[in-house]
Amino acid sequence: MRRPLSPTAMGLVELFVAVLIAGVSVVNAGVPLAAWWRAHDQRFLCLVGANALLALLGGIWAWGQLPVSPPSYASAALPVLLVALLATLLFLATSLWRRRV
Repeated sequence: MRRPLSPTAMGLVELFVAVLIAGVSVVNAGVPLAAWWRAHDQRFLCLVGANALLALLGGIWAWGQLPVSPPSYASAALPVLLVALLATLLFLATSLWRRRV
């Protein structure tokens, strides 16, 4: 019989997903930023801003999983983190998908 995950183990999973969201968002902001530097198209700046906000949100959620008594607004449940991770991966797909010529 399997035992359920302990609260500490779930906290580690949530911490990992939150750090993953922050990291992927920071990395993903690089391609639109480079495109904005080259073309000065405001759409790319919007993508950079969206990724920066997702990185900030991931950082706040990661802070919520640390044992340093974070504020209540910093905690997030695993389903919310997974939805945000999916949004982050979709942003990454927009940067990596080749453009049709």
